[in-house]
Amino acid sequence: MDQTAIAKIAFSSAPGIDQDIQDKAIASKPFQDWLKSVSDRFVVRGVKFQSVDMFGPRVGFIKFVADVTDTNGKFIPGIVFMRGGAVGMLPVLKCEGKRYSILTVQPRVPAGRFDFVEIPAGMLDGSGNFGGVAAKELKEELEMVVSQDDLIDLTEFAGYAGGVFVSPGGTDETLRLFAFEKDVTAEELASYEGKCTGVIEEGEQITLMIAELDTLWKLDDAKTVVAYALYEKYVARQSA
Repeated sequence: MDQTAIAKIAFSSAPGIDQDIQDKAIASKPFQDWLKSVSDRFVVRGVKFQSVDMFGPRVGFIKFVADVTDTNGKFIPGIVFMRGGAVGMLPVLKCEGKRYSILTVQPRVPAGRFDFVEIPAGMLDGSGNFGGVAAKELKEELEMVVSQDDLIDLTEFAGYAGGVFVSPGGTDETLRLFAFEKDVTAEELASYEGKCTGVIEEGEQITLMIAELDTLWKLDDAKTVVAYALYEKYVARQSA
């Protein structure tokens, strides 16, 4: 969307959202990135912010309704839950000829699960540094120090320059997926099982679980399944 079209958008907010918060929501990187990405086949006439969750001084989650039509005036649904970009990391540990992964087990209220199993993941911090955030999450959730240079960018390998969309019918969230490989001893592998990690101040209650890599496709977490599939494609391409 060009600046002329953006200037024509009428912004408003639900009661309880003051002008300062609305301005911060509009100026936030996820919202600005969304504006830039909007196709010129959309006509966005208005945006009404329904809720804005602040993470300290930074805008966190935004929910808004966009008044949108196509260029012929036909209505198009425009309810958006805005989270911005996120990263997911697939650890691949090689031990005695077998491949394993470390998964996180933690409460996920939206899924209604107290023990949701998935690969480590985290939201971007606004810097746009996907690799840096991935390395940071690995340190926080797995207590494992990994250099950005050791990360395999699976989404870049697959040609997804901006990552993959998680649920484009309702959210702008994109996910960049990384993997890293490490040889470990049986003792090192066993040391991760049942380990408690996470940032307590952020409400994280994470327990680690070791699983054979080839079982990950059976999990009901989309990012885990996609990361596994892309990694196997990456391995096959490397050995071809």
